[in-house]
Amino acid sequence: MMVSNIRNINGVKHEGFVSTTQRQVTESFASILSSSIKISKHASERLKIQNINLDETTLKKLEEAVKKAEQKGLKNDVLVLEGNRAYIVNIKNRVIVTIKDVSSLKDNLFTNIDGVLMI
Repeated sequence: MMVSNIRNINGVKHEGFVSTTQRQVTESFASILSSSIKISKHASERLKIQNINLDETTLKKLEEAVKKAEQKGLKNDVLVLEGNRAYIVNIKNRVIVTIKDVSSLKDNLFTNIDGVLMI
């Protein structure tokens, strides 16, 4: 970590303050961490019950879907259809809320959905 000596208005030296450049690097790293998609406890349980394995390729597709939804101005829940699975993803929090097999969707009603993405 880069630490610089910073002087305040009256010339007193303050040791240990982090320079502006370091703050920018830290903020960039924080934004990278927050860009990844998370899985809710409910969705995690669904994965176990339905014996679904989320691979890296699918997660990347879901992250791209979240980015597209954000670009379109969507902020709440979005239905993402991928192959034989349906995901409800909260765009604002970047969280997979639930996962269902498409075959089990017959006669289901989805409410409070801002949009639908097919990937």
